[in-house]
Amino acid sequence: MTAQAQRADSAPGRNDPCACGSGRKFKHCCARTVGASAPGGVAQAEFRRGSVAERAGRLKEAITAYRVAALVLPQASSRLGHIFAGLGRRSEAVAAFRAAADGSPGDPDRGMDLVRALLLSGDDIAAEAQLRLVLERYPRNSDAQWLHGRILTEWGRFDEAAECYERSLSAAPDKAGAFYDLVRSRRLTKADQPLIDRMSATLRKASLADERLKVHLAMAKALDDLDDHRGAMQQVIKATQVRKSLAIFDRDAMVRHVDALIERFTPEFLAARRRHGDASDLPVMIIGMPRSGTTLVEQILSSHSAVAGAGELHVWSGRDPLLNSAVSEKGLAESQAQTARACLDALRSVSPTADRVTDKNPFNFLSSGLIAAVFPRATIIHCRRHPIDTCLSIAFTYLAPRSDFPADLDDLVFYYRQYARLMAHWRAILPAETFVEIGYESLVADPEGAARRLVGAIGLPWDPACLSPHENKRTVKTNSAWQVRQPIYPTAVERWRRYEPWLGPLRQLAPD
Repeated sequence: MTAQAQRADSAPGRNDPCACGSGRKFKHCCARTVGASAPGGVAQAEFRRGSVAERAGRLKEAITAYRVAALVLPQASSRLGHIFAGLGRRSEAVAAFRAAADGSPGDPDRGMDLVRALLLSGDDIAAEAQLRLVLERYPRNSDAQWLHGRILTEWGRFDEAAECYERSLSAAPDKAGAFYDLVRSRRLTKADQPLIDRMSATLRKASLADERLKVHLAMAKALDDLDDHRGAMQQVIKATQVRKSLAIFDRDAMVRHVDALIERFTPEFLAARRRHGDASDLPVMIIGMPRSGTTLVEQILSSHSAVAGAGELHVWSGRDPLLNSAVSEKGLAESQAQTARACLDALRSVSPTADRVTDKNPFNFLSSGLIAAVFPRATIIHCRRHPIDTCLSIAFTYLAPRSDFPADLDDLVFYYRQYARLMAHWRAILPAETFVEIGYESLVADPEGAARRLVGAIGLPWDPACLSPHENKRTVKTNSAWQVRQPIYPTAVERWRRYEPWLGPLRQLAPD
């Protein structure tokens, strides 16, 4: 009997602590909510409640319900894994996916959960091997074919990936995610009109908001490839409307956060904290707005023989003690040391021997002061791109809906201005030798000059391999996996001018 089955036999008891984490007894908590007493009945009811909440974007409620249901139902653990992964809570996602896989090892869907756990753990080779085992037994499993395509895309094997996406769509013609990834695995031509027609038909039938969002964005990319900029922008607008139904951006919370960072990280506070910092120069933090060139910069640097690329890690969010003025001096020093250990452990798990390891999570722009305090010798590379090009590219890209990131174009303009306000603060207080800024436009115009400057900024000798980032064979986990496998090209510079008649709120970011 599996551990999950053992839990199902005895839980949840009426007098047991509720699995939702409230601290109350089960009979006084979720049992009353669902009006059921038998464990199976409670689990099914809670799973249904979680599904409704998840579809409505009420993720806290969904997590609470799924945690109760997961005592009996492996699929509830799977849903927890998906939610945690979307929120960037990687360790919790891995644990949830593994629990789902352990709960029903013969189920192909649970085999897929093991694949997801391995991918999130960074073991892509084992993940692909497990995926092939699933496909040997279930070759028409749409999810397995889709995920296999995504792995192959990350490895730069785009033709094979496209075949997987097509097999996924053959098994499940309305697979929104497969459409999205398929159109991003190559540049479409007029010969792909049947694919566009299939996506249009899917849009008419798609019931789930997240599915509609992905297909609208797939349509937008396809029409952009065909130079139908008006049609592409219409799809983007429809996508932003769907996004807003899934998550409402909290402007006030963003302003409060930026205000708190600026108030806390003064030159005096930073100087005091840097004395307690870790002396390692291993971390190279690549930050900026999403779609600002962070992947390209990491690809250039990780082409160097002494540099490893970690992709997007989630080390720095939630490190609140350094923002709390009530924490003692000892507490602050302990928090710095703990954060340094967590970061170095994460980077060394990527490469035990590299001289530098990059973390290209763009949202670390919010943590630049903290990074400089914890690692005074770390290099922070700020990627800058024309604000409208940046925001237009974001609008074309699928990002999991979340309350701390904008859903529509008005909010995106607001978010960009808060980002710019914070970056002006970091620019003013962080040392120029460790806070390096690189413009996407200058990088594209002079790749060798920019690459030499980047390598010099991290204190390493020049490596000619940095001139051929498209030949870098590392796994690239990004929406721009196809683009970074191409030679550096200038066509994305001033892309916004092709959309000028339809920019709407983004026009506010145009230079004076």
